[in-house]
Amino acid sequence: MQNEAKKAAHPWPKQRRLIGTRVRRIDGPEKATGTAKYSYDYNRPGMLHAAILRCPHAHARLVKIDLSVAEKMPGVKATHLIANEGKELFYAGDEIVALAADTEEHLADALRAVKVQYEVLPFFVREKDALEHPEQKTVGGAGKSNVNRVAEATKGNVEAAYKTADAVIEGEYGAATVCHQCLESHGLVAEWDKDGNLTVWCSTQAVVGTAAALAQHFKLPPAKVKCITHYMGGGFGSKFGPDVQGIAAAELAKKAGAPVKLMLDRAEEITVAGNRPSAYGKVKIAGTKDGLITAYEVDCYGTPGIGNAATVNMGLLPYVYQDAIPNWKRNHAIVRLNAGAARAMRAPGHPQNCLLTECAIDDLAAKLGLDPMVVRLKNLPPNDPTAAKNDPTSFLAIRHSLYSKEIEIAAQLADWKKKWHPPGAEEGPIKRGIGMALHTWGGFASAQPNEVTIVISRDGSVLVESSTQDLGTGQRTVNALVAAEILGLEPGDITVRIGESQLGSSSGSGGSTTCPSQAPATLQAACNARDDLFAKIAPRLGAKPEDLAIEKASVVDKASGKKWSWKEACARLGMDQAKGTGVWNQKLSQQRENANISNGQVGGVQIAEVVVDTETGVVRCTEVVAVQDCGMIVDLLTCESQVAGGVIMGLNYALFEERIMDRHTGRQVNADMEFYKLGGIKDMPRIKVHMYDMPERGVIGIGEPPTISTAAAISNAIFNAIGVRVPFAPFTPDRVLAALAQKGGKA
Repeated sequence: MQNEAKKAAHPWPKQRRLIGTRVRRIDGPEKATGTAKYSYDYNRPGMLHAAILRCPHAHARLVKIDLSVAEKMPGVKATHLIANEGKELFYAGDEIVALAADTEEHLADALRAVKVQYEVLPFFVREKDALEHPEQKTVGGAGKSNVNRVAEATKGNVEAAYKTADAVIEGEYGAATVCHQCLESHGLVAEWDKDGNLTVWCSTQAVVGTAAALAQHFKLPPAKVKCITHYMGGGFGSKFGPDVQGIAAAELAKKAGAPVKLMLDRAEEITVAGNRPSAYGKVKIAGTKDGLITAYEVDCYGTPGIGNAATVNMGLLPYVYQDAIPNWKRNHAIVRLNAGAARAMRAPGHPQNCLLTECAIDDLAAKLGLDPMVVRLKNLPPNDPTAAKNDPTSFLAIRHSLYSKEIEIAAQLADWKKKWHPPGAEEGPIKRGIGMALHTWGGFASAQPNEVTIVISRDGSVLVESSTQDLGTGQRTVNALVAAEILGLEPGDITVRIGESQLGSSSGSGGSTTCPSQAPATLQAACNARDDLFAKIAPRLGAKPEDLAIEKASVVDKASGKKWSWKEACARLGMDQAKGTGVWNQKLSQQRENANISNGQVGGVQIAEVVVDTETGVVRCTEVVAVQDCGMIVDLLTCESQVAGGVIMGLNYALFEERIMDRHTGRQVNADMEFYKLGGIKDMPRIKVHMYDMPERGVIGIGEPPTISTAAAISNAIFNAIGVRVPFAPFTPDRVLAALAQKGGKA
């Protein structure tokens, strides 16, 4: 790392043949044909099946547990106690004991044979119930109550601003808790060898981090633990380590002396594998008749379940417009409940922030009689002159210009000026509406180093190796594409080996950091491998290394004009290989000599169109326009796919998803894929994606930003259609009809 930091990194090529074009995923055929092997697909010789017995109560004390009968059941090979007698259990799903057996049938019998005695304790599983009883505490950890207030923050004087404003409105906005619903559930297969080495095939977003956590748990040298994740079926922020079930599987495998598979079933995946926390808030916003927002105040709350974190990003309210609004005030209550803990879910805190800000802006615009697009343009944060001078490609330097241009593009693609109308202006029971929302995200390179190694062999084959993981986002293709660009080849000519923890250092795939870490590392590795190739073959070609250059599928001597095919040139390696290693992280990206290789902070605009049946309350989203920047686009096709996928996730957040808890039993009543609603293919809108390419900024992550503003844009489109605000997502028929009824049954 120190050696890498002493010299400027290799820059992106000015003339790009592949980068920025649409390149199909190189692992597409494997996934389409079913030959791609996921963690769930691994069945090792002599493998045992494992599962966890969980607490059925929302809050209980484990009084007594008797494993004697279960341990004698046919096929049972090992047990692993997770909760000891006397332990307090804080939600329905809390882990008690794991068992391993030779068949799934024997395993189910053994789980039923475990005898457990509980002392059932008081609980809360709904936010309002806990808020009404702030004196009670039913969860563990610090604090005297389930309700913890986050420190209030204020800028300017909101009360004074209200008095001089031309319009002041108050509204309620928010969204329910939604569950992680990864198609491949959490879990792993664990196997120990005779020398005490542990290998796991794990569905994880952090191959190296998962191996490190297991090594730490078992007090092993890191080299003795190997984590493999060649393919994985979704994580979205919820899969960064072995978790309780992964530790349990490895413990059972060690005790039984046999491989063990422990993957969560669907109900477990929904209840214990994490969720996006709720956020509900009262917002007061004020402005002048020309559309200038003069004050914003929010008092919000939400639940992270048994977790402790805030459920909005408090530092970014009012969202996007914070630096432009002169007076604001915010406070937030964390309402802890006896339910599964929140985990990061694609852009943590940002979708909630977006709803709490963007919906209020449309309501204020309506009160002022203004087009909400005009209000947004009026209140965009300014370009920072200091940043423009010192770092002209930074987000602070360009944000006003960027948002202005993206709004212009989105409005043209959506035909905003033709389709927008005053809220509720359409006649008849079927009403159409259009709404917009803005968002931002970081997407910097990871603070942890990402390492890529490239080996060129004498037959012309190229191997790219890294421990990083591909969550389905196309990282395998990105690594191949960058290597092919530098070496004059096609992505299909490159062999990519990733997803194994022993292949160097890499960070977890979170915060949209993978591409801005891996793409530059691959660039450095490819350039170093090319230079090593030139140094080794130049004497055998009768040339100087500095005179050699890469052209498409060939090597040329710029001095003599001679040209060799790629394979012909590589054959001159003889028994040798050419090799290059590249390392990248956020620290390297911030060095002045490495400017614009990777960057961070993006903006985006989305416009949604909806059709609302005011007689049934059914909302159908018919089109979403998504304009998004991510710096230099590496693969346009996978970028567009990421944005479209984000929109689909945001649409589900807006119209379908909601965790429903039974306040009497304390259990989730829709822990399945029948009553936990997700949109099907017929529910999907036409999605128009426009990638705003900014190669001068370098690579920036794209995974999270496009899911942030979809729900707020849909909410505003519904408001535009019917003229009344449906305050809380998901915007289900009953909530639409209730909002209409509250206003006299009509817009």
